[in-house]
Amino acid sequence: MSPRWTKDERFIIFAYETAMAQNDPYAILDRYVIGQASGLTAKGVDAVCNLLAQANFIKKLGQKDVRLTKNGEELALRLRSE
Repeated sequence: MSPRWTKDERFIIFAYETAMAQNDPYAILDRYVIGQASGLTAKGVDAVCNLLAQANFIKKLGQKDVRLTKNGEELALRLRSE
């Protein structure tokens, strides 16, 4: 993980890597598991997910599940290539 990434960017990277471990960039993920892996508290996860959903990087599915959107996948790939 690059130290220059923001909390939002770290969340996207961890979400992408977790989804790709399932061979599906759009796999359904538990946002609190991703948040914990990226160093966020539960309250921080909620705030980050609200912002990422508004920016169309993730799609919220119920109370805890999320999946990356095409924009989120592209952001993750771009961040990983930097």
